[in-house]
Amino acid sequence: MPPKKAGTGKVGRPRLADSVGSKEEVAHRKYMRDYNAKLQKDIQDLSKMEMDCDSELKEIKKQKKELEKEYKKSLKMLEQANQQAEDILKEKTKK
Repeated sequence: MPPKKAGTGKVGRPRLADSVGSKEEVAHRKYMRDYNAKLQKDIQDLSKMEMDCDSELKEIKKQKKELEKEYKKSLKMLEQANQQAEDILKEKTKK
């Protein structure tokens, strides 16, 4: 592909003017231009939505990791409390 020249504008075939062709051809070209522009806009919107979903998913995974850490810490504290209660109970029953 040859390099673009500075200031040449868009690459590709130039658009036909609205004065070229029959009314049906002009209407069809206008419809296709609008249709293609709408497709491009929809693609951009979907790409943005996908990026938003990816960032939201990362945030959810981060929150999940934090909750798992808190859960493990709570389990450890509960085990320690149960062990302490067991030790106290054993001590009281010995006497």
